[in-house]
Amino acid sequence: PLMEGLGSTFEEVLADFEGRLPDAEFVAIDTELTGVELAGEPDAFEETAQTRMEKNCRIAEKHTLIQLGVTLVSRSGEASEGRYTLASYNLYAFPYMGPELLGQEPGFYCQASALQFNVQHRVDFNKWIGDGIPYMTREDERRYFKAPQENGDCDKRSGLLRLWKALCAARVPFVVHAGLDLFFLLASFERRPLPREDPRALAMMIRQCTPKVYDTAHLHSMLDQFKRLGLLKFFEDVKAKYDEKRESSNGLERVQPIEFRLLGDTASRYSKGYDELAHEAGFDSFITAQLFVYLRVIYPAIVQEAANRLFMYRSVEYLDLEKAVTSGEAGASIFNLSRVTLLVAALDPADGGEAPRLISAAGGQFRWIDATHILVVLRASGGAAVRKAAEVAAQVHGVVSWMGFDDWRVAQARSAAKAVPRPQTAPARVSPNGCSGSTEGPVSSASSSCSSAAASASGDSALSARHANGAAQPDDDDDGDGRKEWSLGAFVVVGAAGALCSAILTL
Repeated sequence: PLMEGLGSTFEEVLADFEGRLPDAEFVAIDTELTGVELAGEPDAFEETAQTRMEKNCRIAEKHTLIQLGVTLVSRSGEASEGRYTLASYNLYAFPYMGPELLGQEPGFYCQASALQFNVQHRVDFNKWIGDGIPYMTREDERRYFKAPQENGDCDKRSGLLRLWKALCAARVPFVVHAGLDLFFLLASFERRPLPREDPRALAMMIRQCTPKVYDTAHLHSMLDQFKRLGLLKFFEDVKAKYDEKRESSNGLERVQPIEFRLLGDTASRYSKGYDELAHEAGFDSFITAQLFVYLRVIYPAIVQEAANRLFMYRSVEYLDLEKAVTSGEAGASIFNLSRVTLLVAALDPADGGEAPRLISAAGGQFRWIDATHILVVLRASGGAAVRKAAEVAAQVHGVVSWMGFDDWRVAQARSAAKAVPRPQTAPARVSPNGCSGSTEGPVSSASSSCSSAAASASGDSALSARHANGAAQPDDDDDGDGRKEWSLGAFVVVGAAGALCSAILTL
């Protein structure tokens, strides 16, 4: 197929896409974006799923698409044979501009670091602005093209919305790597503003577009056995696991063979070296498609369970679309809280360098919150958790205080409400104009390196740079040790908070 979609080639690309869509088993999607965060609002562990959902909506409404990558995945032969055909499309997308919009021309924000990132990864901004495929939301289409005499040219003006409508009508599962892509798709093609305050309405909107969404970043957190969350590195690790199982002498571990056949331009462009193509939306969708196939073959039950769950960076929760539909609640814990207990250890800045290693040695798992705070996961609950927490506290020095995670989150919210906001540099704004993430690794194990515990947190510029990858994807340079350098507000714990921590400190 003609894989690069521009305004000048869109009709031909759309015809090819629509011809292959009926045979698709699922579609993998990726985006490159003008920005993936809000100034002064970095993702933080204290945010609830509801808060994060609302923020993701605002991010998607404020910024816009640069590229949309789509890979259609179809079966070749019988399902048991493991043969797949892949057709990828890399589509430049630019908001529709026309006389109907006089006085209502679309404008959007960008992050300077995101523009730089996209240039470094060979995004052609002349193509984007000069020959990008126009698009609008369904809502805008109804608003602008009500009169019958205007409808003759409606298809051309709607542009990429036509591909989106065809995709939604096909009712195929979507696969993404980190869920922010999905928010951008809704804001670009369904409506703006999104239903920020209503998890049920947002989940129902997604359900109208696709029966199921699979997030490979969420699958990474569910599996809890791969260190690296960056798309390419996660793919490499899963592919290595697949090869290991294919060669296993244990018949119970052996998995079915997988063969990928690349169609047309997909073969000529994406069968080459990966380093030069990373962060092109079409290529990232191509890698996401293969990653999902491997995961589904190796871990079928876990993949089935992960449907309609979206990963949240720097969080102990995920966005649960099924729960949102049935109960109106946005999220659920990534941990089984009937079996684990979550604590926050506040480190002594002068004497806390060994605490992570000691926590691991004592049987706990950890994830960095900021330079002086660690989320500690104890594999125990109830009375056993109290005893385990006391044992860990006795073996770990350099900790100023311990606190239950829920109590810590409440304390952080209170502290934030009282704090005076720091001055922020506003992002550049052009009208209309043209900017993209990183996700955290798994909970660190006892073998993880703790040498970076005393490293200072980076500022907002570094934060933006790490997020400038078009799809809010995990950073491919992340070594997966669970340590991220972030600048968060100060946190001081005085005394014990919660029954569990009271027991720890008393013991």
